[in-house]
Amino acid sequence: MITVAGTLVADLVIGPIGEWPGPGKSADIDYIEIVPGGAVANTGMALARLGVPVSAWAAVGMDNLGAIIKDFVNSWATRNAIRAIPSRRTTASIVAISKDRDRSFLTAAGACDQFQFTAEEVESEVSFGSRALHIGYSMLLPGLDGEPLKNVMRAAGKLGVLTSLDVTYYENRPWADLLKLMPEIDVFCPSLSEARLITGESDPAKAARALVQAGVRQFVAVTNGEHGVLVEVVGAGQDFIPALPVQAINTTGAGDAFIAGVLAAWYRGLPWRSAARVGSLVASLAVTSGRRYDRLQTLERLIEEFPPSDDSERNPFSAQHRPDLCASK
Repeated sequence: MITVAGTLVADLVIGPIGEWPGPGKSADIDYIEIVPGGAVANTGMALARLGVPVSAWAAVGMDNLGAIIKDFVNSWATRNAIRAIPSRRTTASIVAISKDRDRSFLTAAGACDQFQFTAEEVESEVSFGSRALHIGYSMLLPGLDGEPLKNVMRAAGKLGVLTSLDVTYYENRPWADLLKLMPEIDVFCPSLSEARLITGESDPAKAARALVQAGVRQFVAVTNGEHGVLVEVVGAGQDFIPALPVQAINTTGAGDAFIAGVLAAWYRGLPWRSAARVGSLVASLAVTSGRRYDRLQTLERLIEEFPPSDDSERNPFSAQHRPDLCASK
């Protein structure tokens, strides 16, 4: 099992939008839907669809949106530890998708601000069989960010739990402070814009190197959308993975899907470089549907859809890895 903890929001997704109507005017769009978002909903659901049992930890408000979100988590989580906080609204966002697939966000703060997670709860997760702890999004969790988060990650590491951190781009945050947290993190997969804020480096290779030098213990990936991903496996050097040529329909949650692919592959016993390629494949599939993660399926089924090639170094589903990928853990 993998524990996913942190942000959980209600996303009102609308689009595609050409131009916003002026005051008192209206415009027709193709769809309006409410979907759960945030790290717990995105990475958690993607992991579950990839066949990995998930324990979900987050906070919602005691309102209608909170009830909808909790029911959604119940549909895929092996363990649901979502807390409903009285007198708080559920954190919510409007995600406006333009015709060129770019996105704009309007966010209303809520119960996410109250989310907390402790070392004792990490011990509880281990007793339930959790092997990894993924937390997102740091810098948007005022009840956990800073020393509390560092203590939780340190406690997880001492218990032999793989620690993974996620962030999301947001202005006016003390991003460089995250460098102090890196020695407690095994896996970190920021986008290039996020990595630039944290390290000051605009080159993916230099940003990945800076994160490893700051202390990340096993694996760093700096993602850059259609421009591919720069990976550094600690102690084994860097590699560039080009993006797969797909028709992107909705890129919301692509970074979360990448991380889910990496963690799912690790959970099945694949080496980090192959895990990175699985992450790239999963993220590519994730953006090809208008409904979030509709095309994701278990890793075993992905093997059937994307069969092995002769290039075992570059194909994560090669014959030499296939037994590990299908192993039950």
